Amino acid sequence: MTLPALSAEAAPEFVDPASCKAWLDNLPLANVAAAQSELLAQLEEFNRFPSTPANRLAVMEALREAVNFVQIEQAKRFTNRALPMLEPEAAVFDATSALWDRMHAGYLRLLEAALDHDGALRTQGALICQRLLACTGLKMFHHYRAYREVPPGDWRSLNQTYARAEQLELAEEPVKDFLNRDVHDTSPRIAYARAALMGSCNPNELTQRQLTFVAYLLERWAGKLELARSPVAEGEGVPPFVADLGSERCPERLQGGEAAAPRYLDARKLAKSLRNRVALLRKGESPAKLALGEDCVQPSCEQLLVFLYRQWCQAKPARAVDRRKVAAAARVCNEFAAVHYYVSGRQFRQPGGGAELSQRQRDEIATFGRVSTRHDDEYSDAEGFLLEQWQIDDESAQGLRLVRPAGSPGKRYAHGQLVAVRPGDAKNLMLGQVRWLMAARNGDLHAGVKLLPGLPAGIAARATGLNVQSEKYVPGLSLSGVQALNSPPSVVLPPGWYKPKRVVELFADAPLRVRFTEVMERGTDFERIVYEKA
Repeated sequence: MTLPALSAEAAPEFVDPASCKAWLDNLPLANVAAAQSELLAQLEEFNRFPSTPANRLAVMEALREAVNFVQIEQAKRFTNRALPMLEPEAAVFDATSALWDRMHAGYLRLLEAALDHDGALRTQGALICQRLLACTGLKMFHHYRAYREVPPGDWRSLNQTYARAEQLELAEEPVKDFLNRDVHDTSPRIAYARAALMGSCNPNELTQRQLTFVAYLLERWAGKLELARSPVAEGEGVPPFVADLGSERCPERLQGGEAAAPRYLDARKLAKSLRNRVALLRKGESPAKLALGEDCVQPSCEQLLVFLYRQWCQAKPARAVDRRKVAAAARVCNEFAAVHYYVSGRQFRQPGGGAELSQRQRDEIATFGRVSTRHDDEYSDAEGFLLEQWQIDDESAQGLRLVRPAGSPGKRYAHGQLVAVRPGDAKNLMLGQVRWLMAARNGDLHAGVKLLPGLPAGIAARATGLNVQSEKYVPGLSLSGVQALNSPPSVVLPPGWYKPKRVVELFADAPLRVRFTEVMERGTDFERIVYEKA
């Protein structure tokens, strides 16, 4: 980062810790948008204001709590949202990133002074490094929560700051950080490890609840990750976990290759903690007793710990089905009603054929001898249905990596959502579930889609029983069985339909009563259910 030039003309509202605290007392924290804007403007001025290092450090420390509060509150306006962001959401995200940059710039000026051998400041060098690493890590975390691509410059900043902590022999120096929720003891190494592990756990695949849980764990466990200048033996067949302090990349496990300034991340203690807790969870121990938090519930807790173990402590597994690079177009749609419309090829109508013709349909039969099909097209336009243009980046028999170029018309997408995809020149649509999302810095939208096995078809479904005689059918989808994948026939219905052994009526060409046996997949807007004839 290029630091702003110091100027005697800079006129911040505060110039020392006392005036800063007085200014903060009048900051409108009840209006977090206004407070964020004020903090941005005043930090920009203060970063240009000539000051002694000791005074600058005291002011930066006084600002941290208010900045942290405002950033957390503002993040609620752009997290847990579908992508791409709307303009107001993107504006708040940009302002939040900018405020972390202003905080980073303030501490970076202090680090530069420490490197210039300022004797009084060197005693605070570990704190300055930890604050810089924490600022960068928090900025990255807000990118993960918004499913936005982390700029390479942030990884460069993180790696270079840790390298400077080592240069000053401060990486292991203990520091207190009272902005941590529970564990206040930290160090530059721990702050670096938190950011490195968060970036290495494939965060674009995690839900907001899972991201919060990982952050909770890393506050306690990041200290278990140690850094060494030479490779460590973590186990047979496990490649080294390498951070290149001379690069702008996230640490990763590498089978080979060169790094300009390698540091080897030793995850053995972390692996032991994860293995022990998974084993105890499988024996019936409660997550709360294992210090995994009161909100952590089974079986999702165990599943996430296993996922983290694979991301942090094992070599990347070879794919069961190799992916292949392709450069083909695809047509994609989301939202359950639109998926049913494009799969079935027509507007959903109640089965039975007893519906009266409209006056327009009677007129068309009298004039043309048939009902015009253009009304289905008009219906899709009226409902806002759209088969979007995407590009396939790579594919396998069970999944696709898709990209929608910036500026292409399309809907917003969310994790776990049902989609229909028609790759290349294929005649039929396939059903899939969005497994991960990322908005790139250039505006492209990237998505990983897991394909649901079987050929889809449009059906209708309704409840059965004495109290539901007049129930109407709702749109649904069927998937044929795929013997090679050991996948039985199933139906895809909106959320809430599945109950064990529930009997419902399906209608394709004729009504059929079925009994639900198990739910195979759940998404944000669908359930995939296996059934048997009732």
